[in-house]
Amino acid sequence: MNDLLLIIKKELSELLRDKKTIINSIVLPTLLVPILLFGVFKVTKMISKSESRKTVKIGLVNAPQDFVTLVKKDTLNRITHYDESIDFKTLIADDSIQTSVVFPADWKRQMDSLATASVAIYRNGTKENVNQRVTAMLETYNAGLREGRIAQLQIPIAKMTPFKENYIEVSEQKELIGKRIGGFIPYLFILTMWGGCLLAAIDLVTGEKERKTIETTLSLPISKFKVLLGKAIVASILGFVPALLNLIGLIVGLKLISDIPDTFKTALNEMLSFQSVTMIMLLLIPFALFLAGFIIALVAGASTFKEAQSKATPIIMLIIIPLVLAMMPGIELTWATVPIPVLNIGLGVKDIMAGTIDMLQYVAILLSLVAFAIAAIYFSYRKFSDENAILK
Repeated sequence: MNDLLLIIKKELSELLRDKKTIINSIVLPTLLVPILLFGVFKVTKMISKSESRKTVKIGLVNAPQDFVTLVKKDTLNRITHYDESIDFKTLIADDSIQTSVVFPADWKRQMDSLATASVAIYRNGTKENVNQRVTAMLETYNAGLREGRIAQLQIPIAKMTPFKENYIEVSEQKELIGKRIGGFIPYLFILTMWGGCLLAAIDLVTGEKERKTIETTLSLPISKFKVLLGKAIVASILGFVPALLNLIGLIVGLKLISDIPDTFKTALNEMLSFQSVTMIMLLLIPFALFLAGFIIALVAGASTFKEAQSKATPIIMLIIIPLVLAMMPGIELTWATVPIPVLNIGLGVKDIMAGTIDMLQYVAILLSLVAFAIAAIYFSYRKFSDENAILK
């Protein structure tokens, strides 16, 4: 045990001697998340406010006067009248107008006869602000015409409403929010963990080769397994600590944003309770050891830092794909997904934050991650024991 602690102390001191390691592994993860949260929230709010103040250029064809009056009520609307339908696609592409509403030529006759008319709206689907404002005006105008017809036919409004929807939400807000955003959180943590483990593992193995100190380390009166295990533990620490600091930064960032509704903030506080955070961290500990062992096995035969990076970097796709799947709707934590690494963490964190985690499945995830960590350490030890690879 003392030998293992000696190796861990040695490797940690070598890694933390580099200021770049401290900045990348401690400072940035702590500050990055709250800064990103605060920045994204403020920028989104500014963009939304700016979009609502932009002028909308609308082309109208055969528009009735009451609709023109409705459009003019918003002083930001600029109206251009056209006698007939023309190439509105080109006009919108040239930004001469941003949308066009074309009423039929016999609009008045159709309205007088209580017929259902067809109104054509030319628009660019990417301009959400414009489309939402025009849609709102059309809905308001349509509602006014509907009420006028009901009054003309002398039909009580109640008779025109066969039923009303009364949606009763049976899930708690915590569950609703947790299911929606819970998949993004492990995406952030695991990618950060991958980066920390990758840099540390390469430096502890390939870096020692380049510095010509690997022979000195292996000549110590310590078994190769303890040397390898010490390196794997240190690499996993350098992956786990940034993930932990990211989580702390997330909690602090949410506390700093004052514009979040109280009900939403209460749900977030429940989602990020001490129990939830502890359960998430327990999953990440064996996963960090699995990543460290897996990366060491990949780079054990590399002679240079660049070669090691080229071997390990493409494997990130095996992490990104399951994380993306975990965020997709319809994919839930089941006994079929419990043993799949990365995917089980993504789905498990979603359920933990939603408060719907099955503890048996949680324990199964934890045990499967421990098993993968042991397998990765064993595999890396086999590679590390090959002197032809490690000393070349």
